[in-house]
Amino acid sequence: MKKAFVSGLRLLAQFTREPLSGDLQTAIEHSYSLRETINAQFDKVRSLADGVLFEFGPARQRDLELRGFIRSFQPKLQAFFLMRVASWKYRAQVPGFEFPENVRVRQAAYDERSADMLDEMANRIEGQPQGMAGGLEDSTDLLKQTIEEAEAEQSRGLPAGQAKSFTTLRRIDGLTASLASEVAVEFDSYPQ
Repeated sequence: MKKAFVSGLRLLAQFTREPLSGDLQTAIEHSYSLRETINAQFDKVRSLADGVLFEFGPARQRDLELRGFIRSFQPKLQAFFLMRVASWKYRAQVPGFEFPENVRVRQAAYDERSADMLDEMANRIEGQPQGMAGGLEDSTDLLKQTIEEAEAEQSRGLPAGQAKSFTTLRRIDGLTASLASEVAVEFDSYPQ
């Protein structure tokens, strides 16, 4: 269950860095494939979590605690995934979601940092030492710069609805920070 959960976090990090292809059709096809894999991973984790109820042994209590954490964490992760699907459309420049290059560059930097935070969560769950400090602050600063750039573009003639819909994606940052905090609290004291 833990391995499947960590794998799901790493898949979300990979999706957060997408699209890697400059060809829209290829990017869309890869996105669909990766999204299906992520959804299948969510289902697998849920199934494995249900199976923990039937396991016994010396680690049963901790496994049940981990199950409880994962079951409470998974809906938040799914909400994060849905927000990331919307954000992906801006990165891929899907028709109706186009932004000038300066906004896309800032968004790419923010998304990379957000993906790094997901990888850090996975590392923490696996018991690996933490490598990057200041992740939340860096991420928030990058998002703030991205939103300011999008709002500046709106004043230069970008359709108001488009800029506004992009700036509402700032909830991704709050949710990422919340997820990272929960993982830190749960797994800093987790016996590996």
